[in-house]
Amino acid sequence: MEISSPALVEGPQPLPAQPGRPPGTASRDQPYHVLTTGCPPYPGVARHARWGLPVYRGRRLPPALADFAAPRHSWELLVQDILNGVPPASARERKQPELRDYQRPRVEKMRAAFSVGAPGFLLADPTGSGKTPMAITTVSALPVQLVLVVTKLSVVPAWRAAIDYFGTGPQRWVVINPEQMWRLFEHPWHPLASLPVDEAAAIAAQSGRCRVDFGVVITDESHILADPMSIRSRLHARIMDPPEGERPWWLRLSATPFTAPHETQYVADLIAHVTGAEEPGDVDRGAYLDWLRECGFELNTDTGGRWHHDDNAHDVERVKELLYDSAVGASSSPQELGLPDQARELRPVELSADDRRKYAQAWHEFRQTVGLATTDADALHGDGRQAALRRVQRASFLKTAQVAAVVADLVADGYQVCVPTWFLETVRALVEHISWELKSRELPHKVMGITGEDVGLRERKRQNFQLGRSKVVVFNALEGINLHAGERNVDGKGADATSTPRATVVADVLTGGKRTLQAEGRASRDGQHALAVYLYVPGTTEEAWLARMLRSAANTQALARTSADARALTELADQLDAHAGTTPQVPV
Repeated sequence: MEISSPALVEGPQPLPAQPGRPPGTASRDQPYHVLTTGCPPYPGVARHARWGLPVYRGRRLPPALADFAAPRHSWELLVQDILNGVPPASARERKQPELRDYQRPRVEKMRAAFSVGAPGFLLADPTGSGKTPMAITTVSALPVQLVLVVTKLSVVPAWRAAIDYFGTGPQRWVVINPEQMWRLFEHPWHPLASLPVDEAAAIAAQSGRCRVDFGVVITDESHILADPMSIRSRLHARIMDPPEGERPWWLRLSATPFTAPHETQYVADLIAHVTGAEEPGDVDRGAYLDWLRECGFELNTDTGGRWHHDDNAHDVERVKELLYDSAVGASSSPQELGLPDQARELRPVELSADDRRKYAQAWHEFRQTVGLATTDADALHGDGRQAALRRVQRASFLKTAQVAAVVADLVADGYQVCVPTWFLETVRALVEHISWELKSRELPHKVMGITGEDVGLRERKRQNFQLGRSKVVVFNALEGINLHAGERNVDGKGADATSTPRATVVADVLTGGKRTLQAEGRASRDGQHALAVYLYVPGTTEEAWLARMLRSAANTQALARTSADARALTELADQLDAHAGTTPQVPV
């Protein structure tokens, strides 16, 4: 909320490079306490004119404000250190935590890329390989002072804990989620902190200037930058191209970096470095595809203008040659790292004749909305896309009882079950149906529903599932939530997650290869993969839709893993297409 008290002090203080307090910073008796933005009005709290953050000035922070103190490794804590003239830390005198055998060569390769002047690195190892500790260990040995980590809000605490454990260098770290990145910026004419969040973010992306110079930028789940016109991509671009000073070194982490070559635009600097080409700059998709052709891509498309990996073996090899086999990136299959394969099952569910007609009608309305030529919901945009998917959601509601039965079967077989969905209402419906089904079978029937609405309870609910107090969790956050068996120190008090095998039931309609694989990956970590079960109604449009979704996921796997990983998904899609070809659509 906005704090209307008079601002305290003006004055940009640069991050001090040497011990000592620069002129104009706080005295020892009156240090600044920078607070999180949710701080309520309180005597002595004011919004700082320069930094746009609520601050309290005094020797000690009042107990009433303790919950709003700057968290460790946060933007607020960095600003507090700058205002108080706190000098950079010295290297920690402790032994570097042990890494797995396959992780050490990755760290060495990343450090080598930095030392030879590569603009950055793409680490695209699979889910569960430990990209976070590898990144932190790498950066801890680099001669940089300030590190930015951009990650999902729900993973921010995990990154902070990992930095505490694996970070042994003198760096200061700022961990922030993409929606808060605009707070890193200032503007000569617009006081960003006083504007609505969307407007402030748009202005920062268009013409803002980052307040501090980062030496390294780590983007977790870097596939979020696949759209170069998004606010988060443009904010990244401004940080990576400062008007003065050196460009930061950019480390990008993603198990699902691309679904097609046009999505490689956020690693164009790496491709340019390897090929010797000039970077394409801020160009539209058509111009970027022309640039890729100049770099040796063929980009064959089907009659609908879509790129498929099975028709573009040359492009797949070109991605691997430029990004993984060179000095600027790395990716391996689970098999190459000694991790198990992902197991997947297709499970058709049967509806009553009446529900089947309603189900087909909902899909028919969806197809009318998007047009008969449309074959991928990712091609939709804005309100039209949302309205169309709402019609598909109506169809999903009709099979909640069947989904609940499958989930209960898995619980009875000894699994803890994760159910990713798309919409908030679907989460609620599934929690209700699954709870009833489990209770009717006299099985443990406490079901956790995790959504973006319950930020304050989300971690507690996740812990309940991880510690076995609940056998089922239904969630609509397809990234940034860890549900794997055996997670260490789940509650921060030494308790580990259960070793009960996990199963992931994908029952709602998802779109896009990256989103599908991310949903699978929520319960896959530390060398373990959860069984993935895909539910669908045969003989309906959903069956064909699921096949397209799996083919898109195969494209993603082809561009990051191996042909065998892609083939496993393609074979499932072939099974669905073969069955759809022999099963007539239900008339509507």
